[in-house]
Amino acid sequence: MVKTSLVWLNYNSLGFMDIALKSIESVLNLDFDDYEVIIVDNASSDGSFEKIKEFVEGKRPSSVRVKFVRSDANRGYAGGMNLGWEARNSEAKYVAFLNNDLIVEPSSLKDLVNYMESDEKLAAASGLIYFGDSKSIYSAGGYGTDHWIASGICGDILEHECPGVNKFHYVTYADGAYMVVRTGIIKKVCPAGKPFINETFLYLDDYLLGLIIWNRGYKVAYIPVKSGYHYAHLTIKSTINYYKVRANTALIALLSTRFSLIKSVYLLKRDIGYKILRLFKGEYGKAYKAYQDGMRLAQILRDKIGFNLDLHKAPYVKINYLDFILFDFMMINRIYRKSSIITHEMLTNPQSI
Repeated sequence: MVKTSLVWLNYNSLGFMDIALKSIESVLNLDFDDYEVIIVDNASSDGSFEKIKEFVEGKRPSSVRVKFVRSDANRGYAGGMNLGWEARNSEAKYVAFLNNDLIVEPSSLKDLVNYMESDEKLAAASGLIYFGDSKSIYSAGGYGTDHWIASGICGDILEHECPGVNKFHYVTYADGAYMVVRTGIIKKVCPAGKPFINETFLYLDDYLLGLIIWNRGYKVAYIPVKSGYHYAHLTIKSTINYYKVRANTALIALLSTRFSLIKSVYLLKRDIGYKILRLFKGEYGKAYKAYQDGMRLAQILRDKIGFNLDLHKAPYVKINYLDFILFDFMMINRIYRKSSIITHEMLTNPQSI
C-alpha cells in the first residue's frame, strides 16, 4: 500500500467527546498497511486535547505512527488542516483529511486510495458519507450550481433514493469531512503548494480546492465506497450563520458562471437587504458583517489563486433562468418552501473530461 498521511482535526470537542474518541479510535484501526495519523489541535481551551492525547497513547497500535500538532490559535478548518499537511510524511503520496466528528469505515482509506491509483489525473476524492444515524446520506460528493450554491450530493435522503450512488462519478468537489488528495498534484496547482487557503477558515475550503483542481486541468471524483458516519455541526454551531454568509458572498464575487453578468446586481441586493433587515432584527447585523468580510475575502482569494475560477471547467448543476429569477433572485422559494434533491445525474460534465 502506498504511503498515506491522515490529518485528524480537533477543536473544543469536550461536549461530544464520546464521538471524538470513537472517531480517533476508528482512525487508529484502519485496514491499511502504511499510514500515519497526524492529530492537529486548533488551540482547544476545554481540555479535549489532553483527553485525546491520553486516549491515543493508550489505544495506539504499535504499527500506526502518530504525530501531535498543536496550533497557537484556532485557525479553522483550512488553517488547521494545512498545519497537518505541513507535518505529513515527505514520502506520502496521498493525504486524507478528517473531521473529529466522523467515524470511518475500516477499509475506506484503502478503497479510496486504490481507486485513485487507477487515474494519475485524479487529484481529490471522497466516498459515501452517512449522517450519524447510519441511514440518511450526508454526502455522496459535492456539487456546485451556476447560481453559487454548494452542498452534498444526495444530502438528507436515503441510499435507495440516490440514483447512481453505487457508481463512480466526477463531482464539483470532494467533501472535506473526509476526503483524500494526491500530494503531487496539490503541491503543483494550489497556492503556496497547500490544499487550503488559510483565510477561508470555514466552509469554502473544500469547494474552493475542487474548483482550483478542475481549473488547472485535473479531476475530482465521488468513489462508491462506504466511508463513514458524520455527526455534523457539533463543533461550529455558534458560528454557522456568519461563516456561511461570508463564504457564499466570497464565492459569488469570485466564481464565473452563466449568471456572472448580473453578479453585481445580485451582490447589491444582498448588501441592501442586510442593511435594511438589521434595522428590524439585530442578528442581521452579524449577517451584514459577514457579507462585508466575504467581499474582502474574495479579493484575498483572487490575489492568492492568481487566475479567474470558471465553474464550467468542473461538473456542475445547471439552473434554468426562470428558476434563478423566481426562486433565488426574487426569493419566492421562501414562500413556497421550494427545495430539490441534487443527484449525480443532474451534474453537467465539462468537455475536458
